[in-house]
Amino acid sequence: MSTTFGVKVKDDYVEVAFRSNGMRFINELAELLPNDTPVIPLDNTAQGVHTIGDVKREIENTDPNAKYWRTVPIKNQNKDECT
Repeated sequence: MSTTFGVKVKDDYVEVAFRSNGMRFINELAELLPNDTPVIPLDNTAQGVHTIGDVKREIENTDPNAKYWRTVPIKNQNKDECT
């Protein structure tokens, strides 16, 4: 089950991480956020991920050789950059 996670910035959400066969940051600045920064599941359930610290722990447990896939483009990203 895949989930996109975001952080609230003013009246919008910025996508920061994606979980599908493991967790990955999809925003280069996200890993610089404090561990207690809340994250919001944008298209599924949290399943235990509520903060950037939780995202980082999930990333540590992700097999670096796991195939990453994403069927929905990242918001505000050039479609040619999505794979």
